[in-house]
Amino acid sequence: MYVCICRAIRERDVTAAVRAGARRPVDVFRACGQNPQCGGCVHEMRKHIDETIACEQAAPQTLLAAAD
Repeated sequence: MYVCICRAIRERDVTAAVRAGARRPVDVFRACGQNPQCGGCVHEMRKHIDETIACEQAAPQTLLAAAD
């Protein structure tokens, strides 16, 4: 699904950028080689960034719990 229609940035692009260190929408745009245009996507992009970070932080704990 597209997060930014203007720059054709998809959820998977945001996820990849976060895994590479992006923490803000401007970081995602830079990672994708784009500049923001209208800003209409910023709220949804921030939400996806936060969700991805939360999943990344929870993943190691989940693996440890499964090993017990």
